Amino acid sequence: MTENKATQERTPQERLQEEQEHKEHVHHTKINAAAIADHLLGNMHTLHVKLHQYHWYVKGANFFTLHEKFEELYNQNEEWFDKLAERLIISGHKPASTTAEFEKYSMLSEDAINKYAKAEDMVENIIEDFRSTRELTIRAIRLVQDEGDDALEDTLIAFKNDLDKNIWMLQAFIGKEALEDDDAFDEDED
Repeated sequence: MTENKATQERTPQERLQEEQEHKEHVHHTKINAAAIADHLLGNMHTLHVKLHQYHWYVKGANFFTLHEKFEELYNQNEEWFDKLAERLIISGHKPASTTAEFEKYSMLSEDAINKYAKAEDMVENIIEDFRSTRELTIRAIRLVQDEGDDALEDTLIAFKNDLDKNIWMLQAFIGKEALEDDDAFDEDED
């Protein structure tokens, strides 16, 4: 019996159980780029919610600028969310695809109280979320280089470059240098 036929004969529940057991095994033994990518997708899901919240609730002198910027960022986030998930599927992985999985894997948080945050605090919070996501992306890039999946590596590098650019622009918006207050780069200098 071929692998494909054996797969078809299992129920969807059996197939999902096997997938979940494999993911748990990878997350607890030898982590790979796809496992880190689940965390990236979780972060993107959280950013979807957070960027929409900020887009809707931003107030103050920079309302028009930030209202538009947050919309641009959540649209960009959605594009990367889809690109990364599709690239993972093309590479033979089964990325997270449910709200429960995204919440499980996200390293970011969102909260209803943030709708009352000052505009500058919203921007600083997004910068930190992008930095956390960038660090996960760097880990995934290093792993995928060892795994030899050039197409996934290219996708992750392009995503990281986009994060770097957004961090720089948001930092400039609040009057800071691109790497100012960036712990990841401060540690590299030691």
